[in-house]
Amino acid sequence: MVVAMCNTHGRAGAVETCSHIGKQIRERKRPNGRQLALHWGAPLFLCNACFNSLGFERFVSLCTLPLDDALQVDGGRWEAFDAAYHAIEGRRLFCVKCVAELERQCSSV
Repeated sequence: MVVAMCNTHGRAGAVETCSHIGKQIRERKRPNGRQLALHWGAPLFLCNACFNSLGFERFVSLCTLPLDDALQVDGGRWEAFDAAYHAIEGRRLFCVKCVAELERQCSSV
């Protein structure tokens, strides 16, 4: 798990976003996109455009694998995931608790 030092929550888990989701969070809007909950890193939260254009749909099955198994995936999927990950525009880390609170606040409005 990746850890963020949050001004509100202190040491907390982190979620990594593309620049588009990051902008929504900074503007206090409910983030709208797709999430990949990776067991071996920070969860990814990407807008639909980034998720689709970078081909993250083909990596959904990697989310259930521990790191040791994920690194042994053959057929070039690990390399393709690494290339897609590094192509995410403006990656940012946010406190996972802050993002969850924002989602709850925006849902109740």
